[in-house]
Amino acid sequence: MAKGKIITSTDNEHGFVQNDGSDKKIPYIQPLSKELGLKVGMFVRYDVLKDPVTGDKTAVNVELYKKGIITGKDNDHGMIEDPNFGQIHAMVPMMSQQGIKDNTLVKYELLNTSDGMIAVYVKTAPDPDPDQASSTK
Repeated sequence: MAKGKIITSTDNEHGFVQNDGSDKKIPYIQPLSKELGLKVGMFVRYDVLKDPVTGDKTAVNVELYKKGIITGKDNDHGMIEDPNFGQIHAMVPMMSQQGIKDNTLVKYELLNTSDGMIAVYVKTAPDPDPDQASSTK
């Protein structure tokens, strides 16, 4: 998957991403973008396909980059410093037994709860992380 940042959102399905490490801008198509939490300035991953009509590259399967660094934890709770969301509370049963320590790069899923955004399904990310954008290191 390619990685980059959303630079323009024209509606709930279209916009432009800037490819990580270059000035290259390509259009994206992602239905229900707002419901997925995609906004201008967010770091994302996506697949790149060639449009059969225009021959231009188009980003599809655009998803939020959900990786960050664990900071300040006990065995079941911690915080993740994430480039898209800042500090996120993480709920991770038996974190130490899973090998998750302070300053570990992790991937996760987000839940929007009455208490705010909570990270769940927290897992250690591969090291080195194959899709970590240089702007999110």
